[in-house]
Amino acid sequence: MPGSRVGRAVVQQSTEAGLAGVQADRSRPAARHDGLILLVRHGETAWNLVGRQQGHLDSPLTEAGIDQARAAGQSLRQLAGDIRSLVIEASPLGRAQGTAHLIARELGLEATVVRTSPLLIEHKLGVWQGLTYAEIDERYPGARAAREAAKWTYLIEGGESYAGAAARAEQWLASCVAPVIVAVTHEMMSRSLRGAYAGLPPPEILALSHRHDRLYRLQGGAIAEIVIAPRR
Repeated sequence: MPGSRVGRAVVQQSTEAGLAGVQADRSRPAARHDGLILLVRHGETAWNLVGRQQGHLDSPLTEAGIDQARAAGQSLRQLAGDIRSLVIEASPLGRAQGTAHLIARELGLEATVVRTSPLLIEHKLGVWQGLTYAEIDERYPGARAAREAAKWTYLIEGGESYAGAAARAEQWLASCVAPVIVAVTHEMMSRSLRGAYAGLPPPEILALSHRHDRLYRLQGGAIAEIVIAPRR
């Protein structure tokens, strides 16, 4: 199968939710959890469609986003093993909470299985939240270019740096005790979590992405990208 790059490790993709192990890069110390983490991005939202920055603000899941969440639940049923030992932890933002509860329903679990973790919340974008890139450029000329020049440490007014999000990611990984955890989070936070788990340097963390139709299996120091099969 064709491979895609995650850091310096090759990950195979499979529409059958197959797994290919990836040995983590050790250029930075890794934050390790000894069990299984299944990392899910929330479903597509209305603001995703129009390129509006969400950060700590929210917009509703689209119909496609609802289908993505349900499809993730079906894939997780195959991947998680004994779901009686499974814990779902979700960002407190509505789009992640909605996705987590749809996943729980697909797994046949009660809503009470979903735990809220503030550490999984999206990267805070401060005064950029609710704006498109065009609106940011109009209101804050040159700000996006300045951020690109120092993206890891750049602090948007009222926001959070990637370095700060990385510290949260390490804190969350250190708090993990359940043997199987489904973490429902956001694209930027997913970068930070995978980077912390694998010990990647900042440039490689910033190059990561997390599509709505992908989830990631983190286990034994390896990361595998899984294509979420459409709902049956």
